[in-house]
Amino acid sequence: MKIQQIRNATLKIQYSSITILLDPWLQDRGTGPSFTPVRGKMIGMKNPLNDLPLPPNKILNGVDFCLVTHIHPDHFTADYLPQDIPVMVQNEEDKELVTGMGFSCVTAFEGPELHMGGITITKVPARHGDNLETVAYLGESSGYVLQGEDKTLYLAGDTVYFDGMAQTIDTYHPDVIVLNCCEATMPMGRLIMNLNDVEIICKKAPNATIIATHLDSVNHALLSSDDVRAFAARKKLTQLHVPANGEWIILP
Repeated sequence: MKIQQIRNATLKIQYSSITILLDPWLQDRGTGPSFTPVRGKMIGMKNPLNDLPLPPNKILNGVDFCLVTHIHPDHFTADYLPQDIPVMVQNEEDKELVTGMGFSCVTAFEGPELHMGGITITKVPARHGDNLETVAYLGESSGYVLQGEDKTLYLAGDTVYFDGMAQTIDTYHPDVIVLNCCEATMPMGRLIMNLNDVEIICKKAPNATIIATHLDSVNHALLSSDDVRAFAARKKLTQLHVPANGEWIILP
């Protein structure tokens, strides 16, 4: 298994014989929306805040399909994606949205599992917010568990820590867990994981490799990749990895 950090939650994953592009947000720097931050200095800043580490054609080279946790503008846009690239989404509502963007090969989960090239992908719950108002505003988001010839991979997606995550770990015993953990926050509440959530997961799955992502790219984030690295060092969380944009992590 090889995982390349692209930017934000966009990852290029080589799993068994399949190459997956997770949550493709290939938009040019500063050409997307500005979210509503709680830090005044970030108000009005256009996302994404940084450039892609590689040209889009190199990122897309060899990709078999896109896997999308939810259709928010920092997780999926049409920029640079071929209209015929296969896209796998969490539900029929997201399928309609992606089809409406002009994509011709879109698959939605009709049950808990989909099978692709010898890989079983299981949709698991996520909670996109730390209070009911935030969850209702942001809508459904999903995580995914990948099982096949390689180690079990859990892509948590946009979520805070909650009992659904604990149940997923207890059920699938993932070897590798990817956490979206920039502590994105709007006035209504926190949207995804913070450092306390990350530490809980590390203790919950002490033998798993934990990869931190969804960092440095959106104006409503409260944590940077350097913040997470410093936290890992301070807490001696040697299992926690924070790749730079463009960096590959190779899982033996």
